Amino acid sequence: MFGRNGRHMTDELTPLDEVAGALVGIGALNWGLVGVANFDAIRAVFGKSAATKAVYGLVGASAAYALVRGRQLTKH
Repeated sequence: MFGRNGRHMTDELTPLDEVAGALVGIGALNWGLVGVANFDAIRAVFGKSAATKAVYGLVGASAAYALVRGRQLTKH
């Protein structure tokens, strides 16, 4: 879609937007695997550790950021 001034919305994305998008994508794929195959890829990689909780927290924070930032990008 096009954003402000006829520019493509991806022209307005910051590196933080891209990292947040990647984390949201990883979280979505992980939950898809949990739902379809009962396999938690994050836990398989990090085990039952603080790192696993940190990744889950980062995915959640990224989703919240993406909601707010997406709203900012679509406002005229």
